[in-house]
Amino acid sequence: MIKKVMLLLSHILERPFHSADVIAGRYEVIKHLGAGGYGHSYLVFDEKTGTKKVLKALRLHKRLTKAGRNGFELEKKLLGSLEHPGFPKYYEDGMHNTIPFFTMEYINGKNFEQLIFYEGWKITELESFTIASKLLEQIDYLHRMGVIHRDIRIPNVLLDGTSIRLIDLGLARPLDGSKNKKGPSQDLRKELNFQADFYGLGHFLLFLLYSNFSFEKNQQEKSWEEELNISPQGQQIIKRLLQINPVYENCDQVRADIHLLTKQLGGMKHVIL
Repeated sequence: MIKKVMLLLSHILERPFHSADVIAGRYEVIKHLGAGGYGHSYLVFDEKTGTKKVLKALRLHKRLTKAGRNGFELEKKLLGSLEHPGFPKYYEDGMHNTIPFFTMEYINGKNFEQLIFYEGWKITELESFTIASKLLEQIDYLHRMGVIHRDIRIPNVLLDGTSIRLIDLGLARPLDGSKNKKGPSQDLRKELNFQADFYGLGHFLLFLLYSNFSFEKNQQEKSWEEELNISPQGQQIIKRLLQINPVYENCDQVRADIHLLTKQLGGMKHVIL
């Protein structure tokens, strides 16, 4: 109850930065990019380096709790530890009017939420699993570092030219070996195990595949297995990712199945990437 009240007050009292505001005497706000559970993200112009960056500022309700502040510090630490082109580069942190922030690389791409819902992309089964295979590289990198992303969703996956980039480590957490097992949770994506990211990847794939689905007027809702015209092998991969069938234990197993599927579907010809 207290958490809900704090969140409500935060929405009422919080004042995001506006265009042309200058943060910490250095970063001029170009536009507000969006808000997540932990922070507001802004496209800014760094007057010191003459470059565009993304500035993420901790939200009010998170600033009020030790757990929220610690989570933001952990996000900075994790992002700064990554050495992989599939993630934005971390630059620096600071404080503005008691508001903690940090900056990172601005990726001039579009996320899959924009591509599907605003640009009307239609993505085939072969293209969907090819994209998933590329995203799996970032997931595997995190898992080998002992980190679970816990927020694999279409707004957090960007297409940058022909590259897939994974953003937003706000919910990412180091893996505690004692917790690397399935446990009770309202959202399987938020658990602290490899399968949490596989579950997110499964739903990500469904969004891609549904981009090619035509909804008839007054059509009765069916399960995705009935609605989507995809191969039995593709269905099996998604069922394992979604923990309907026996789960994948690691990224190598997922990668192997996707590789076999893409070969069966015709290799890498005519894909969008």
